[in-house]
Amino acid sequence: MILMVWVYFSIRFLFFSYWGIVFLPPLFLLFDEFQNNNSQGQLLEDSDPEARGHRTKEDRKFKKQGKPTASLDILTQIMIQEELLRIGNKSAECTK
Repeated sequence: MILMVWVYFSIRFLFFSYWGIVFLPPLFLLFDEFQNNNSQGQLLEDSDPEARGHRTKEDRKFKKQGKPTASLDILTQIMIQEELLRIGNKSAECTK
């Protein structure tokens, strides 16, 4: 909607008059508010439990499967420590 208004006033600005550009910013704000109000209304009417913040059975299933991510976190921490040690050793060799 906003794009159509922008195109309309751009064409008017190029071919007809310069007054169209004066009315462009207030119309952008007006249409933007209208669009935001519509999207908020759709969110409130949504009956999906995930959209309202309620947990579903699938969410609980994914929580139980979260253990491999813990081991992945440990592996990344070990890799970071090894890199820090390697960098520390290189900097110690450079200062000698």
